[in-house]
Amino acid sequence: MFISEKYNLLQAKLTWHPFEKFTFFVAFLLASLLTQNILTPFLVVSCISAFFLFHGLSVKALLQIAALPMSFMLVAVVSIICIISRESFEAIYSTQIGNYYIGFSQVSLDTGIFIIGKAMGAMFAFYFLILTSPIDEIEYLLRKMKLPDLLVELFVLSFRFITILLLFSRQCYLSQKKRMAYRTFSSSIRALGMLVSSVLIKSLVHADLSQQALLNRGYRGEMKFLESHEPFLLKRSIIPLLLMICLIALGQLRL
Repeated sequence: MFISEKYNLLQAKLTWHPFEKFTFFVAFLLASLLTQNILTPFLVVSCISAFFLFHGLSVKALLQIAALPMSFMLVAVVSIICIISRESFEAIYSTQIGNYYIGFSQVSLDTGIFIIGKAMGAMFAFYFLILTSPIDEIEYLLRKMKLPDLLVELFVLSFRFITILLLFSRQCYLSQKKRMAYRTFSSSIRALGMLVSSVLIKSLVHADLSQQALLNRGYRGEMKFLESHEPFLLKRSIIPLLLMICLIALGQLRL
């Protein structure tokens, strides 16, 4: 399942007011960033994952959308956990290579796990907002926050272009793969170069067509969106506020 299909699946099933989704996002984000223990971020990840699975997202699809940012996190965390020193140190595991000792200690391991837990909690909080809110609702939130119109429109256009280019690059990759373009290392390099050049040309052509389409539809420097979301219910916003208080309070415990 492609990322746009996951997006459409979740945002179609959750028809709350944008500010209600935003309060849940703030609750999860603050709970992950302000925590002093490892339990709270993993509790946030578990809650959001259970929510996604309940609304029809498969475990495989959930792992797919988390795989890319998790790979960057792991690279950063490995650099924190791994210790390289000229002198021997108290470590859980270490090995000597030349004049250097390489390994990790209990403190560095605990620090790395704590950091990746906070990063995962914040990442899943953003996923909750993005995958449950269509682009018009995010645009509505940005305008209510009094962001400049130029930044809002750049965000909308960038989001749209990223989705289109990801879909186009995936189609090109599958077409190349079925034609055995990635059979050898040299052919893979050529195919990758052709893929990048095709995506670049496609982006320039689509940008020109989008500009012409906007001008033909009366675009004069401001985009208008139809607001078709559910009415705001104050009683429903109490739940994320209580959730935020409980998670932040839990996060202050030294476990």
